[in-house]
Amino acid sequence: MILKSKSPSSKGLFWFNAVIGLALQAKMECMTLQIKRFLLLIFLVWGLSSPRGDAQIQQGKASYYHKNLSGKKTYSGERYNSYLYTAAHKKFPMGTWLEVTNIQSGVKSYVRVNDRGPHQKRLLIDVSYSAAKDLGIVGAGIAPVQVRALEAGELADTLLTFLQRRDSLILKEHPYIIHVKKAKKKKKRKKRK
Repeated sequence: MILKSKSPSSKGLFWFNAVIGLALQAKMECMTLQIKRFLLLIFLVWGLSSPRGDAQIQQGKASYYHKNLSGKKTYSGERYNSYLYTAAHKKFPMGTWLEVTNIQSGVKSYVRVNDRGPHQKRLLIDVSYSAAKDLGIVGAGIAPVQVRALEAGELADTLLTFLQRRDSLILKEHPYIIHVKKAKKKKKRKKRK
């Protein structure tokens, strides 16, 4: 017997009831390999097709970490580096890559969550100084942004393009990188007597 759900919001419950109904009809002890595969397929399709919700895309205000905070420990244990593309978010898991879009200008930057915050209720995210510079919020201090978590499928291509662009600018923007020139050996002059 398959139970039908009356509520449209309980799509998951409907599928669960359908699978249980099929399992009961097949008498669990006599299940064949084909039925087990069918049930597994139903669970996989339901899991992949279920909506992820609006939690993956958020809008709010962004601020940035000042350069003076460089070297301070973040929630993840890493030291804050103003030249890395990192961020603090209240809910996204550590290590999640986010696409942050300045709503006013349409400029995008990609950051990795490595801290918790911001600690002001009106703010959605704190980004590093480099990301804030890309987004154009360094002068204003705060800007309206849209934050979206990158999915696994788009992560590789998006980040590769972003990191190649960033690395091409690294020599110009990162003052702590020292370019070592080969020192010329000075010839010792013999003193003439």
